[in-house]
Amino acid sequence: MRTSIFALPLVVFLLAGCATSGPAITVNASPEVDLTSYQTWNFLQPLGTDRSAGFRSPLSTMLMSAMVNQMAARGLRQSDTPDLLVDFFITTQERIDVRTRPTNSVRRAHWNQGWYNTWPNYETTVRQFTEGTLLIDLIDPNRQALVAEGWAQSRIRSTEFTQQQADEVVGLIMAQMLPR
Repeated sequence: MRTSIFALPLVVFLLAGCATSGPAITVNASPEVDLTSYQTWNFLQPLGTDRSAGFRSPLSTMLMSAMVNQMAARGLRQSDTPDLLVDFFITTQERIDVRTRPTNSVRRAHWNQGWYNTWPNYETTVRQFTEGTLLIDLIDPNRQALVAEGWAQSRIRSTEFTQQQADEVVGLIMAQMLPR
């Protein structure tokens, strides 16, 4: 799956969400693999966040920089013959949230024989939003298998994107996928 240039501004929402309440982080790892046994790593070529012709996108560059820092903090060395390969994917999805709830007011009406209560009123709220997901895959090239995947998912709130946001969201995923 490749990410188009049009998805880049939408992904910023995912990372911008880290500044407020933070994204939801989910991690799955192969139970028979000890992730702490890996010593070297590198990036899969081309990355899932690169452009369709294999050109490096600005988003890929920011995510790569964040990953270099995270792997170095865990004592892993970048190598041309790695034990572990890293890949990134970005997805966005338009979502609609519909909620209906009774209101607190019950109306009273007058009729010939006295007062009576009417049915309660209901309030419906409809919200449309974009949900973004950053997925990080860890691949063992010797086994030719995906050994772990982690993702951050959040509502997109902003179109501004910074290296600090990339560092934060990659750090959140890696803290659960490959603790120090």
